[in-house]
Amino acid sequence: MNENNWFFEENLLYPLTASTREEAISQLGGLLLKNGYVKESYIPAVKAREKEFATGLPTPVVGVAIPHTDSHHVLKQGIGIGILTNPVTFCEMGDSEDTPVDVRIVFMLAVPDKNKVMGMLQRLIAIIQSQDFLNGLTTTADRSKLVEILDKQLNVEFHPEAAVEKAAEVKKDIPEIALTIQHPVGLHARPATVFVKTAKQFTSEITVFYNNKQANAKSILKVLSLGAHNGSQIRIRAEGDDAQNALAELQALVESNFGGID
Repeated sequence: MNENNWFFEENLLYPLTASTREEAISQLGGLLLKNGYVKESYIPAVKAREKEFATGLPTPVVGVAIPHTDSHHVLKQGIGIGILTNPVTFCEMGDSEDTPVDVRIVFMLAVPDKNKVMGMLQRLIAIIQSQDFLNGLTTTADRSKLVEILDKQLNVEFHPEAAVEKAAEVKKDIPEIALTIQHPVGLHARPATVFVKTAKQFTSEITVFYNNKQANAKSILKVLSLGAHNGSQIRIRAEGDDAQNALAELQALVESNFGGID
């Protein structure tokens, strides 16, 4: 067993039968607990975090969720993967209205090193944007084939630059600001969620630029794909009637370290 890998067949729960997200979290977390990846405190911590910071992600193919919690609840790295017989409802990550997402695939992260959380999220965000990958997981009934698909995607060298849009040329006369991310975890799930929620309050088109890449500031998938870490300089551009207000709010948010959120 390669300890540097993230996916191991023992952590695949297929099929997963649950009627609520809490049941799905309990079953998949229980598998990680049984296999020695997490502590007893892990499952209640994931459930509590899911209530505060939802992890449902809608894609054109199928709803996905990536529940996880702080590293001190984890013993060793791995991903529990549950493929649901029938979808269960999670709430959409980064959505202030708690929009429901019918989830068929759950990726439950066990990350013992907090410095690796962002990288693992980037990898998953990139992977779940592949329609072929998601179709393969939801239409394949052969467990060995599922294992092959997951191993190929999760246990290979990751190239995050392939998952994001390249930055467009700078446009003149469009309001734009440059900011430095000072939050310890960068533009990771919790700060990114608050960032996206703030951006969605405005009607303007808002774009974030980082390291020759760009993302729609109102898409949690795109923002996470940027991989902006602590110390990264980002640019934010807004086009629309409330562009200046949007930039002012986002600047205040970033400069406050996202309100001191963990």
